[in-house]
This record gives sequence, C-alpha cells and structure tokens, in this order.
Amino acid sequence: MGDQKPRPDNKDGPSEREVISFLRRNPKVLSQNLKLLASILPETRFESGSVVDMQKFVLERLRQQVDDLQASSDDLVSTTRSNMSILEKTHESALALLNAKNFTALGRVLQEELPLNLGVDAAAIAFERTEASPTLPAAADCVIRSLETGTVGALIGTDQSIVLRPDIIGDTALYENAAGLVRSDALVRLTADPEWPPGVFAIGCRKTAHFKDGQGTEMISFLAKVALYAVKRWWIRDP
Repeated sequence: MGDQKPRPDNKDGPSEREVISFLRRNPKVLSQNLKLLASILPETRFESGSVVDMQKFVLERLRQQVDDLQASSDDLVSTTRSNMSILEKTHESALALLNAKNFTALGRVLQEELPLNLGVDAAAIAFERTEASPTLPAAADCVIRSLETGTVGALIGTDQSIVLRPDIIGDTALYENAAGLVRSDALVRLTADPEWPPGVFAIGCRKTAHFKDGQGTEMISFLAKVALYAVKRWWIRDP
C-alpha cells in the first residue's frame, strides 16, 4: 500500500469536503450557533468582480436575526406587562364587587369602578323577567337591568357561555344611557340556581373591535362569576 496523502486542512479532523457535506445535511447548525459563525468569519473582504463578499452577507444576516430576536423580546416583555396589568385590574374589580355593602354600592362599582379599571365605557348585569324569578328588591333597580324573556338566548345563543361582539350598536336594554357609546362588547351568560332567570354580564367599549373572536375570555368569565355572587348575596339579603 502506498503512503496516504495527508489531508490538506487538518490531518486530525474532518476534511473540508466532509465539513461542507455535513453542513449541507444539517443547515441549522450555523443558524443555531451564531456566535461560532461570527467567530470563524475571515477578516478579509473580497469586493472584486464576481466574487461575493460572503462576510458582509453573513454579517447582515446575523444583524437582522439579532434585530428580530430583540424585537421579539420587546414584544414579549410588552405583552407580559400588559397581561399583568389586566390581571391586576381584574382582581381590583373583583374585590370591589365583593366589598360592596348593598345594591347602591354595587351599582357604583358597576357604573364607575369597573369601567375605569378595565378601560371600557359600560358594565351591566341583567336578568330576564319570568314569573318564577325571585322578587327583585327595590334597591336593585339601579343595578340590575330587566330583559324580555328570550333576550339572553338571542344575544348569546343557546350553546355558548360567552360571546364577543366586535362591531355593534349598544343595546339600551343592557346599557341604558351608555348604550350610545358602546360599539363592541363581551357578554357572559350568568348561570345560577335553576329557579333563577337567565342573566347576562355585559362589558361594553366605544372602540370597534375592542372585543373580538380569538381573545382570551378567562378574566371576563371570572369577573362575571364574582358579579353573580355579589348580586345573589344582596338579592337574598335585602328586604
């Protein structure tokens, strides 16, 4: 056997052809190791004729990827802060509902604190009028709206618990004097004991598409349950 010729690049490592072949089979290696790629780029630039300045091209790609990563990071931080703010405001609203000492205080929370905390223009609680429903205390007139039978089903549907409406004209039966402001709202079905009438918790905003399909509804649903608890507590206790 004749003497084997030494590899031109590194006799102790893979040949240039083997490295190129490997990188072609595994193109993500370099993109996932940007620091390594940057460290091995040659300092010499080729700017003549048909020779491509590979270093400049790769550096531009690296710079763009770094900018994209930075933008994604900024978006993530912004979204996280926004979500934390919404969570905090929802908890503040829930505590305000629970701390209401009577229907008058509950009405003030619905009309003032909830819209301010949630960045909306109206909040309402309404129940349908039925013969079997509990007698509504006189003090609740400023808090609980009265709806015609079948209204909740018409607004939300029969098989949904919540609906987000991006482009509407506010319903006077729900929002009364604030109806003219409402152009988008979220409606949550209020599920109580069987003897209770169908009800709805509504939050309206003057901005079209403030509420729209695809948005998370956990916070609104939670707030609706707290509102229902507050209403039931005072509905039963008040004479």
